[in-house]
This record gives sequence, structure tokens and C-alpha cells, in this order.
Amino acid sequence: MTTNLCYANADTPRPGEDWGQLSDAGRLSLVKESMSLSLPDLKDMLVIEEARQDGQVVVSLTSHVPADKRGTLLLDFEGFLKEKVDPGLVVWLEPLGDRSSLRNLRGIEVKS
Repeated sequence: MTTNLCYANADTPRPGEDWGQLSDAGRLSLVKESMSLSLPDLKDMLVIEEARQDGQVVVSLTSHVPADKRGTLLLDFEGFLKEKVDPGLVVWLEPLGDRSSLRNLRGIEVKS
């Protein structure tokens, strides 16, 4: 069985000039306003941490979302941003630190 990798060489869309010319606060405000107007339910689940000039939108979750729902939630939000704000945007979930209480008790530090 062969795998067709027809999209492996596709160009990744870059954010447009309008996005790049906005200030950090302007980009953050644009993403927050778009979300609150069109997806008010997400406002209670997602916090927009950063909206970078290179198109990365960093979010964090306000409550625990199971892994099987988290991926779909983030992909749907990214699709919304690509459609409504700029096609070059990508969503990144802010990484959490090591939450293992056993490792914390033993003084083991995980460096990433």
C-alpha cells in the first residue's frame, strides 16, 4: 500500500499585510472581538494569550477539556480564524508544566 503525500509540498499560507501591520494589542483585540461576536460559547473556555505577527495565535484553556474534544475544539477555532480573520493564522495551545505530584515530591525537574 502506498501513501499519497500530495499535500506535503504545498505552500503554507502566510498572514496578510493587514495582519502584519497591526500592533500586538491590535491583533489580540481583533482575535478576541471576532471570537466574542461569532463564538460567544468559546469565550468561557479559551483565553487568547498572544496573537503574533507571524500568524501564531496562542491560547490557553480555562478548564479541563478531555483530549478527544480538545483537538476538535482547537481545529474548529483555527478554521474559524482562517475564514473570518486571516487564512495564515494557526492556533497553538500554551503548554502546561509538569503536573506530576510524584516527580515534584522527588525534586525531579523536567527540562524542555
